[in-house]
Amino acid sequence: MKTKHILSYSFLALALTLSSCGKKLDLAPHSEIPTDEALETANDVNNAVVGAYTIIARGSLYGTNLVMVPEIYASPGYVQWTGSFGTFRQIASQNIISTNADVARTWTDAYRAINACNTVIEALGVVSDPTQKSIINGKALFVRGIMYFELVRLYGLPYEAGGANSTPSVPIFLKSVKNFPDLQYGATRSSVADVYKQAENDLTAAIGMLGDSPADLYAAKGMLARLYLQQQDYGKALTQANDVISSGDYTLTDNLEAPFRVKNSSEGVFEIRQNEQSNAGTSNDGLTTFFASYVNNTGGLVGRGDLNIQDAFYETYDPADKRRTEMIYDGNGAKSGWFTKKWYGYFDNIPIVRLTELYLTRAECNVRLNSSVGAAPLDDINLLRKRAGLDDLAAVTLEDVLQERTFELAFEGYRLHDLKRTKRNIGTLPYNSPKLVYPVPYGERSVNPELGQNEGYN
Repeated sequence: MKTKHILSYSFLALALTLSSCGKKLDLAPHSEIPTDEALETANDVNNAVVGAYTIIARGSLYGTNLVMVPEIYASPGYVQWTGSFGTFRQIASQNIISTNADVARTWTDAYRAINACNTVIEALGVVSDPTQKSIINGKALFVRGIMYFELVRLYGLPYEAGGANSTPSVPIFLKSVKNFPDLQYGATRSSVADVYKQAENDLTAAIGMLGDSPADLYAAKGMLARLYLQQQDYGKALTQANDVISSGDYTLTDNLEAPFRVKNSSEGVFEIRQNEQSNAGTSNDGLTTFFASYVNNTGGLVGRGDLNIQDAFYETYDPADKRRTEMIYDGNGAKSGWFTKKWYGYFDNIPIVRLTELYLTRAECNVRLNSSVGAAPLDDINLLRKRAGLDDLAAVTLEDVLQERTFELAFEGYRLHDLKRTKRNIGTLPYNSPKLVYPVPYGERSVNPELGQNEGYN
């Protein structure tokens, strides 16, 4: 049976799809963090873990910022921010101040999700069924792990393979608090190495608990492959990526738009499913809000057109590449220019992990390790090129793989992180510039000076 890990979310109601069989968990989201005293039954704990998924779908996290910010932060020669939102303009110009509200809301909501997961883990004693308990525990560890991974990549210096990675990044919390404002009191920042290790431990433990829920299992493996790749641990990244590919549960779609339009698409390993009642927002938030600029079939304007593709990057695509001809369009809406068709409708999917990334990870790791685990890297790259309408390569180099990764995953939240891990300049800045690291939010330091601040910020 084909399995998916899909998150639907709403300000009114939420359903987390557990598999393609249509089993769901339903929850009216909580505005307050649940306490262990409030979780008296297995259903309560189920609802609480779904609440954690509700948080990570917000615009502060995967609903907008964790996808869009890595693109605009690495904007030189790539994309252009033309919007009026000063917080994003600071990020795009690589000139952030510590009071930046988007820097703060990402930090805050990531820790809200982490705290919700800690609350779930502490309440597992009320769940009597061992299989159910294992799945709930695995889901909570999955969310906590990916939140620490996202935090360390934004608020800490890049991970250096073989290095000490001892510079401070973010605090680690493994116990819940009942009042969210109390979370940061007295906290200190853990090292980049320690936060990566915590994220790895959480994802590894989650994988060990999710064998009876393949959708969640492969989502965790996909994110763990990404973490290992960021650490340049190519052997481990290769294993995780190949496990998902070789499961047979996922296949590439023929249509390049399908992963972003079709609910439960065949290549979506972990995706956020949106609809008219459940989306990240259509006025001041949401990926389509910022990325789209066109007139729909009823004459309405879609999107603000705040983020367009620079000509220099557009021209790097082969003129016959469907990722150019079918997935980039000339905007005729609020603004003109080149725009991606990935974020085209307010109620579309948001793929967080899709099969294409895992093929690219497997190919890169195999090239670097001079191996052919699962498939020869040339075969993986030509598979993606064939779908894009391009001729096969006769041989493949690391540069070829990285270029295909750039073309295939453009505008999906990989740009900043890929440039950092491969030690490429971002505009005029080196990959490890302090200007490419978020500040610790001013509001957090105002209540807890022990957090300290990153270099170059007040």
